[in-house]
Amino acid sequence: MSEAPIVTVEQGQLQGRVGTSPNGKTFFSFQGIPYAKPPIGPLRFKAPQPPEPWQGIYNATAEGNIAPQITLESKYVGEDNCLFLNVYSPKLDGADLPVMVSIHGGGFKFGSGNTDLYGPDYLIEKDVVLVTLNYRCGVLGFLSLNIPEVPGNAGMKDVVQAIRWIKSNIQKFGGDANNITVFGESAGGAAVSFLSVSPLSKPLINKAIIQSGTGLNYFATQKNPLQNARTLAKILGCQSDDPEDIFVFLQGCSTKQIVEAHEQMNPTKFTIVKLNYFTVVFEKEFPGVEGFITESFLDLVTSGRIADIPMMIGFCTLEFIKDEQIPDLQFFIPDEFNLKKDSKESLEIVEKFKHLYLKGDHAEGMARLISDRSIKVDTNRLVKYLVQVTNRPIYFYNFDYVGALNIYDKIMKNPYNHAAHMDDLGYLFKNVFQKDLTTSELDNKVRERMLKLWTNFAKFGNPTPDKDYNLPITWQPVDKDNAYYLNIGSELTLQTDVDKEKMDFWDDLYRKYFRIWEQPKTNSDEVIIKYKPPTNVDTVQAPKEPKEIKTAAAPTVAKVNGESSVPKQDDIETNMKGMVIKASDPPEDDLPKNIGVNKFINFYDSLGKNT
Repeated sequence: MSEAPIVTVEQGQLQGRVGTSPNGKTFFSFQGIPYAKPPIGPLRFKAPQPPEPWQGIYNATAEGNIAPQITLESKYVGEDNCLFLNVYSPKLDGADLPVMVSIHGGGFKFGSGNTDLYGPDYLIEKDVVLVTLNYRCGVLGFLSLNIPEVPGNAGMKDVVQAIRWIKSNIQKFGGDANNITVFGESAGGAAVSFLSVSPLSKPLINKAIIQSGTGLNYFATQKNPLQNARTLAKILGCQSDDPEDIFVFLQGCSTKQIVEAHEQMNPTKFTIVKLNYFTVVFEKEFPGVEGFITESFLDLVTSGRIADIPMMIGFCTLEFIKDEQIPDLQFFIPDEFNLKKDSKESLEIVEKFKHLYLKGDHAEGMARLISDRSIKVDTNRLVKYLVQVTNRPIYFYNFDYVGALNIYDKIMKNPYNHAAHMDDLGYLFKNVFQKDLTTSELDNKVRERMLKLWTNFAKFGNPTPDKDYNLPITWQPVDKDNAYYLNIGSELTLQTDVDKEKMDFWDDLYRKYFRIWEQPKTNSDEVIIKYKPPTNVDTVQAPKEPKEIKTAAAPTVAKVNGESSVPKQDDIETNMKGMVIKASDPPEDDLPKNIGVNKFINFYDSLGKNT
C-alpha cells in the first residue's frame, strides 16, 4: 500500500501519496490539483476557465498556492495562481463513496482549503471522499463593475468550476458523482447557501450543510458594489468613476497593491463592525455571460427556487465574543428595517435590546447580541423560510460543546462555557491547533458523534438513520409546526425553539418592520437617495469613446506591511464624502425602473403563528 497512487483525470495523470489516519487507516491523498486555468493577466477578475491538459504525470503530493490575502497576523501571502483543490479518499476506482466538498470560511476575504485548518484525518475514517479547495477572495474574487468584463462573483464561480471538475472526475478517486454534499462554515456556510440557489450549481449538488453563516447574513453580500469599486480605485490613485476606466486601471495594478488597498477601506475602529466590502453580489445580466446569482437570495428562497435537496443548518451558541463595546446599540438594527437613526421606533428597539440582552452580565449579554445579530437570527429566519417552501428534510442544530478541540479560545479569548465561532470545525477536521494536544474521553466521544452525524447525512441524507451506542437519538427535521433542533453538547438532546425568547423577539421585529420592496434585485440597481432622481446605471455605463484615465498619487500615504503605500484612512473618508448612501423607505416613484415589478411583501405574515 505504500506505492504512490496514480489516477487519470480528464487533463492527464496525477500522482498522489499514501497517508495514514490517526486510527491507522490508509487513505490516498492528491493535493494541489489545478481545477481551472490560472486567473492571471487578462483572466484577472474573470470567471474561471477549464484547466489545460498536461503532459506526463502531474505531481499532486503538495498543496497548491492559496489566494492572495492579508492574514490575521497582517501578513501578505498567496499567489494569483491559486485555483487548486485537494482530494482525499480511503479507496480508489469503483468504490462509489459519498463525496463531501468543503468550502472554507474567512469572510470571503482570506483562508484556504489547506490542511492547516481542514485536515482530512478524521472524516476520511468514515468512508467518504473529502475534497477541499481554494477560491479567489476579496477584490480578486468579488469585484463587480456592472460590465460584462467584470459582473462579479468570480470567487463563487471558482467554486462552481471546482464542483464541475469534481463531478467529472471524482469517480476516478472512488467517489460517487451523483452523491455530492457541499458543506462550509462562516463565509463557507454562506457560500453553500448561495450554491443552493444558483442556477449554475443547483444541478451539481445533492445535499448541503450550512454552518454558522447564510446568504441572509449582513456580511455575505455587497450593498453597493460600484461604490466599493470606486472607493478602492481612488485609494489606488484612479480619479475616474467610470467602470470601464476602473477596470483598465486595476488591471495595471499589482495584486499586492490591490489586496493592501482593500485593507484600508474600513472606517471604523470596532473590530466586530469591520466588513469585507467585496463579497457576493446580485449580478446584472449580460448576453453570453453566466451569472452566478442575479436575484436577491431572499427572493430566490422565499419563492421556492432552491435546490430540491436535504439540508443541515446550524450555529454555535456564542458565535462572536469581542472584548469591546458597541457605543450605539442602534448599530444592531437591521438596515432593511429602513428606520431613521434616533427615531422613536429605533430608540424603542434599543430599549428592548437592553432589557433582553443586558440585564445581567453585560459582557456576556453583548456577546449574545452580537452573535444573534451576526449569525443566529438570520440562520433561524432561513430555516423558517425553507420549511415553508420545500418538502425535503431540514435538520437544525446548535453546537454548544466546550472541550480541548474547540478553536475560538485558541485564537481569541472565550471566558464563557459555551461554544463559539469555528469551534465545531475542531471536531470535523484535524488542524494546526491540535498539535501536542491532549483530548479527554468526552472530547473524543463528541468528535466521534460529530463525524458520524455529518457523514451519515452525506451518505443517507439523514444524520441519524439508525440508533447506535454513540448516536442514541433520532434527529427530527424541522416541520411547519415544530422547530426541532439537535443540541450538540456533552450529550445529544432533541429540543424545540432554540433561544425561544430572543428569536421570538427578533421575529416580532421582522413582522413589524421588514418589507421586501426591491425584489428581484441585481447590482445594476444604483442606490437611490430619497427625493432625488434615480441614477440611471445603463446611462452611466453606456459605451464611451476611449479616453485617458486620470490617475494621481495619493497625497498622504501610510506604509502597509512595510512595503506598498496607500492613502491614510482620513483621506479615504474625505474622498467618500458626498457618495451615494442608502435611503430610508424611498417612495415608489423613485425606485429604479429596471428592477422589475415593485412589490411590498411581508413574508413573515405568511408564516402565521409558527414564526
